[in-house]
Amino acid sequence: MFKSVLFYTLSIFAVAISAASAAEDCDRYTVMRGDTLRTISERYYGTRELSSVIYGANIGTVGKDPNTIEIGMSLAIPCRDGFMPPLPGAFSTITEPREANGQSPAPQFLAKSGGAAFMSQNGNGVIPDILAAALRKGGYRDSLEMERPANSDTILRLAAMEASTLLSFPWIKPDCDTPSHLSAQSTDLCKNFVFSDPLFETTLGLFTRADAAQTTSTSASDLSGSRFCLPQFHSDTLLRSMGLTVEAEDITRAPDFNTCVTGLLSGMYNVIVADYQSYSTFYRGHPAEVVDISLFARQVTLHAVAYRKNPDALSVLQIANSGLEQIMASGEWFGIVQEHLSPRTN
Repeated sequence: MFKSVLFYTLSIFAVAISAASAAEDCDRYTVMRGDTLRTISERYYGTRELSSVIYGANIGTVGKDPNTIEIGMSLAIPCRDGFMPPLPGAFSTITEPREANGQSPAPQFLAKSGGAAFMSQNGNGVIPDILAAALRKGGYRDSLEMERPANSDTILRLAAMEASTLLSFPWIKPDCDTPSHLSAQSTDLCKNFVFSDPLFETTLGLFTRADAAQTTSTSASDLSGSRFCLPQFHSDTLLRSMGLTVEAEDITRAPDFNTCVTGLLSGMYNVIVADYQSYSTFYRGHPAEVVDISLFARQVTLHAVAYRKNPDALSVLQIANSGLEQIMASGEWFGIVQEHLSPRTN
């Protein structure tokens, strides 16, 4: 009798543990090329230091060596404070160099710094989500991890030097048919890189304080001598197309849009270059402080680019273009745009 009761009690206890364990699993993740337990931990918990939590929940699957996981493994992701399930197909941002684990380098996607409506500092935004959705829809099945190099020149240099670098984004496509309007960087893009189909179209413009003399400008000569701020997210294509000799102007290249805005309001700069979505995001509710110089607004398109001599990158670019066509036809593209931009522009 005692043995029967003991067996029954232990059985209930085992079922309870099993049910509790199941309840504590918030997601399952399929391992892709380039993954480690540490990068998966960062994707779900925001830090690589909790990789042991994932290993502990999957030791029977992974085996004795937590540094070796195989492509295709299905891993349970335990719930815990800070858990954040990534969007399906979304990019995750690498915040530290990849570990030397004996595996070949994971494919890389390089992203420009932003702080704008299109590309936030934490790597979210309409552009990475559109590109990620397009890649997945087009059939790309490797991991989607992006790095954020210090500046745009570094991105192009890495793309030309590292075979594992696939696409970089987002880039405004310059007018490659008008060489006189091209900077050295734009010339490099036109000559050595292939642009994806447009990921998004926006309006680029010039903005100044409402009480500044620049508000009445009607030509490039009226703006010559102004102190400009240009976020890294944007190029100087707009200024060049206006006829300004950029090399002769006082131009500060800032890490993000907010830095330019702060400088504009403090009097450090007279004019900033920005897209209208970023402007709407920052000035929603108090638009009178800053105004656009509408005469100089122009439409631009945003793209991903692949290095022309990298066949793997060109192949991935084709996948992205195919997937982009599909998500536009299905309406997924519009859903992503609405999710990110509608609350800001309405």
